[in-house]
Amino acid sequence: MRVTDLTKQTSVLRNIQNNAGKLQNLQENMSSGRRINKLSDDPIGATQAQDFRTKISFFDMLQEITTQTFTWLDRSEAELTHIGDLLGRTKTLILGAANDSNDEAGRRVTAEEVQDIIETLVQSGNAKIGKVFIFSGSKTLTQPLEEGLTMQQGQIDTENLDSDLQFLLEPGQFEARFEGFSQHPYRVRIVSDGPIGRAHYVVSDDGGESWGREITLLPEIEVFNEDNHPSDKVYLRFQGEQVDKLGEPIIFPKGLEIVFEPNPPIAYQGNDDKRKIPTSEGNLQPINVTAREIFFQTEDEPNSLNVFDMLYSLKNALVANDRRVLEQRLTDLDDAFDQVLNKRADLGAVRKELEDQLDKVTDREFNNVKQMSEIEDLDFPNAVMEMNLADVRNRATLDTSARLVQPSLLNFLR
Repeated sequence: MRVTDLTKQTSVLRNIQNNAGKLQNLQENMSSGRRINKLSDDPIGATQAQDFRTKISFFDMLQEITTQTFTWLDRSEAELTHIGDLLGRTKTLILGAANDSNDEAGRRVTAEEVQDIIETLVQSGNAKIGKVFIFSGSKTLTQPLEEGLTMQQGQIDTENLDSDLQFLLEPGQFEARFEGFSQHPYRVRIVSDGPIGRAHYVVSDDGGESWGREITLLPEIEVFNEDNHPSDKVYLRFQGEQVDKLGEPIIFPKGLEIVFEPNPPIAYQGNDDKRKIPTSEGNLQPINVTAREIFFQTEDEPNSLNVFDMLYSLKNALVANDRRVLEQRLTDLDDAFDQVLNKRADLGAVRKELEDQLDKVTDREFNNVKQMSEIEDLDFPNAVMEMNLADVRNRATLDTSARLVQPSLLNFLR
């Protein structure tokens, strides 16, 4: 085979460029500390490294979210502890007020303290971190607790009257209003017709399922069924003189009913959905409790009770100097405390689960970082050896090239 000068030059340049490229790649790898700097270095390894990098980013996000959630849980637990302390203080006050040694004046002072406790409980229920309310479910920008109105216009129900009387009767002439707070749907039914002072009525505090004893209708009556729930101190007051245009007293017909819809002293404005955070398994973990679960009766827990309804009942009983209601409601205070304690236990279980999850995420992130490092990180001892070998090859190439490509007389003359 004939070897020309052009063939030798082309071969020499190709070898020099190959060695220079090898040296450049090694220099880039050693300066970056990674074996893979571009996709062409190792397509399969680069794809695997990118997959690990995505997982590591997800684990970093989970760790950050979980750490922030601990702040949320700490604040929630602190508020629940405060609420439990307030209920314990209330029980101490009621035990003292129910004692025979306490008089009416002392019970009125206790009623003022109970009112202060109610207001503080509302503040705790409306606690927030920044602009976010912690007990309003997923409606975190909505204030969970709002005070209701003490007055409600009585609704007249004529369904149980004779059809002829229903046609002639004007419900608007029976002006009556309820005053007070209660979760019970009261119904006042006239069982003996006549004007105020002569007519008789019975009361139902369960929407008409059961009725109390027959009582004389007066301009102001306390509405409750003595055989059922304790009194919530809800009063029915008739407005005006209750006389017709001719000056005759208005007759309350038998079967007429005046209806009181449940009127809670404090209403819940949030929702029942929980604020949730993602877990390492891709699920969503609820991290909060709602003010409804803390303070109100829920369908999921039949033994739960309305804490504010109970506290207002105690306050009204203290003002009215009614020891009977105080004694009946003592067990409700214990139930209210247990209700709050159960929610604290739920938060504790959530925190324990998140701590376990954080440990798992940390371990999984470490394993992924290790595997990614094994794929794309540079083995420096081997790289140094390869660099030395490449340098020796490059020097040898330059030396042999200088000997191979000798200038001829023609090149010299040119």
